[in-house]
Parts: sequence; structure tokens; C-alpha cells
Amino acid sequence: MDVKLKLKALNPKVFKAYDIRGLYPQELDHNTVELIASGFVEYLHSHDKGNLCLLGEDVRYTSPEIREMVKSKVLERGLDVLEVGVVDVPLFLFALNQSEADGGIMITASHNSIQYNGLKLYEGTRALSERTGLKDIKNIIEAGLKPYAGPRGGRRFEDFGKNYAEFVVSHASLGRKINAIFDTGGGTMGLILPKVLEKLNLKSECLFLKPDPRLSVRKPDPLSQSAQAKAREEVLKTKAEVAFIFDPDGDRLVVLDEKGEAARADAILWLLASNFAKPGDTLVADLRASRALKDEAEDKGMRLLKSRVGRSFIQELMREEDALLGGELSGHFFFKEFFYSDSALWAALKVLEILSRSEAALSELLKPFRRYFQSGDINLIAARHDLIISELSEKYKDGARNYLDGLTVEYPFWWFNLRQSNTEDLLRLVIEARSKEIFHEKKDELLAFLFGKGAKID
Repeated sequence: MDVKLKLKALNPKVFKAYDIRGLYPQELDHNTVELIASGFVEYLHSHDKGNLCLLGEDVRYTSPEIREMVKSKVLERGLDVLEVGVVDVPLFLFALNQSEADGGIMITASHNSIQYNGLKLYEGTRALSERTGLKDIKNIIEAGLKPYAGPRGGRRFEDFGKNYAEFVVSHASLGRKINAIFDTGGGTMGLILPKVLEKLNLKSECLFLKPDPRLSVRKPDPLSQSAQAKAREEVLKTKAEVAFIFDPDGDRLVVLDEKGEAARADAILWLLASNFAKPGDTLVADLRASRALKDEAEDKGMRLLKSRVGRSFIQELMREEDALLGGELSGHFFFKEFFYSDSALWAALKVLEILSRSEAALSELLKPFRRYFQSGDINLIAARHDLIISELSEKYKDGARNYLDGLTVEYPFWWFNLRQSNTEDLLRLVIEARSKEIFHEKKDELLAFLFGKGAKID
């Protein structure tokens, strides 16, 4: 088919802030997939790169079909393809580093339901976002892809699983034996986790270990209460000290304490910083993180930087500032030792390391963090998002305002952020206060204003 004809079928809606994602094949249609793969190759060429492209996929039953389309276009445009098979995103990043590939395409829709699929694009180990490549790729496609008449690329396969397991374990130093639950949710983590656990001194139970191409064993989003239900049940039944719940492509993590209660991701980042960071180190957190994290950084002479919400934005800032640790409230944890990238497994092992060197329960270790009252994301359906944010900014103009991601307004005893979701047509509101009374007062006040503008709770 003529490229100009196919260009008309490009669906720009699948270009999100930090990846490519959409309903498959309704939004992320075949033409769009092929154009993005071709545009990615031209993007690498424009950066004087273009010898080797890594290609991996998650467990979704639609991923093999997308892989074949992507592979065909990459090979047609002269890049060699190194396939790594069905892997989690952190293993894919490890393979990018080990292979020294120019770039990579990971086929995954992360925690989205089975109706979705997507592409995560990398230049080296750097995830591309709207700031660092995705817009360029879209522009290359829209300008018209030039015909390629050079030699076709070659294809080979390599399994990085054994080396990855050894690499991860070499950075884990456990003390006493811990009783832990691991819930992989039928995702790619189930393929690598046994290779890691066999090398560790743990009493462990694994849930939903077998890959589930239809993601039907539980909800894929580990933040969902129903997704946590089985792990919570097993913690209470077996008296486990901790549970780790992974998303389908292994880059997001939810931690349950010994009571089966989910720890917020900023609490886990606080715990990691308290144990592994030192004065002078830099931390990166998304701007929704609790002030407790800021308190910890200031008390210990560390530098805390706030980032836009989104894994690639945090990774970019980590690299720019040579940060030791980073975290996002959705369950992404970033480590300088792991190429400034996110790894749910790495985070789980670091939590195990902290527990194994303490006699205190996880809930007790996290108790000092719980000094503020926070809502977490409140999802709102609304029209005219920009207008609502503008009017809210005017209402709270006596506070300290910034617009790093939506609107953040800070006062001495409370703060809030209202922003447009990067992945859904929603507004997301977060409120935090020093006391329960102020929290409920300001939450009611904000919601009353937003409801008055036509917003509804999703």
C-alpha cells in the first residue's frame, strides 16, 4: 500500500505523554503500528543511530501479532532486530544495556485491561516521552516517510533471563529469612521470578505465576482493591510479613504489610531513602508525594526534586540530576544502579533487605511516615479541563502556585494538585493536610467547587 495512503490512517490519539497506547485494534490499528515502527527507525537514523533494535513483548495474546508487524517494518528499513521474547520491562531494560542496542520497542499496555495494547520506545535505555522523542517520531511520520532502498536488516534471538536474575540477586543482601508472598497476576514477572527466588534465602509463596495471555486471573492494575484481594488473604492466612503485587509487565509494584494493608508508593520510597540514601544524595518523586518525604530529605541533608507525573519524566530527571532513587505514586520505583530506570523486582528485593535486617514489622517501620492525611488520586469526569484548572487557580491565588503538572497550590498546613491524566480523559485531584480536620474541610471545599463546575466522581 502507498505510504501516503497509509498516512491517512495514522491515529494520533495513541501518542500519550510517555508511551504509545490505545484500544487494539480499534485505536492502535495495524497501519498506525506499522507507521510508528517505521517512524521510530527514521528517528534513530536522524540521531546517527540505527544498527540494532531490541524487540520484546508482554504476555497479552495480541502482542505476538503486533510484534510481527513491528519486526517487519524495522527489518524493511535496514535495522537488525534482536528479539528477547516475552519479558518484563525491567528485563528488557537490562537487555538494552547488555546488548548496547541503539534502541528498543517493548510491546505492552502496562496495567491497562486486555482490550488495550501499546509500545514503549527507547533510545538506548532512555524511555522516550513527548519531551524526548515521541513528538519527533509523530512529526517524521506526518512529514511523509521516505522510501528505503538499502539492505534489509537481520534478525536473531537471545535469552537474557539467566544473566538478569544473577544481576538482580547480586544487588540483594538479605539477613534473616523472611516469609513473603509474590503475586505476578499472570504477567511476565512469573517467567523470571522463580529464577530469582531460588537464589534467595526466603520462605515464599507465588500467586498467579503461570502467564495468562488474557489477563483474566485478576485485575491487571495492582492499585485496584480487587487485584490485592488474594495476596491480602494469603498474608493473613499464612502470617506472611509482606506481599508484593506486580502489574502485567513487571514495572509497577504494590506492597502489602503484615496486616494486608497496602503501603503507598511514596511511603515505600521514604523507606528506601531512609535506609539507602545519605546526605548529599538526590531523590526524585512525582509532585503528588507526601510532605513526609520532603521532611525526611531535609532532616537528612538530601535533595528532593519534584517531577511531572509519568515514569519517563521521572527517569529523565533522574538522569539529568544523577539521582539515587526515584518514585511515582502509581508504583514505579527508580534506581541509579538500575540504569536510572524502574524495576518492581529491584524495589521488592530492597524492601526485603530492609525487613531482613530489622525485627520490626513493616507497618511499624512505615509508622513515622504516616504524619499527614492524604486523599490519593480522586478521579473526576469533567468537560473543559483547562478552564476548570484556570478558575481553580484564581480561587486559590493566595497560595503558592506552580504549574509543573496541572495546578499545585501550597499552604503552610495543606496543599492540593489538580491535573489532567496522561492516559485517560480524567482530571485527578490530590489533597494533603497536617490534620484530619483540615483535610476533610479542604476536601469538601475543593469538591464542592469542582462539582459546581460540572465535575463528577468517576
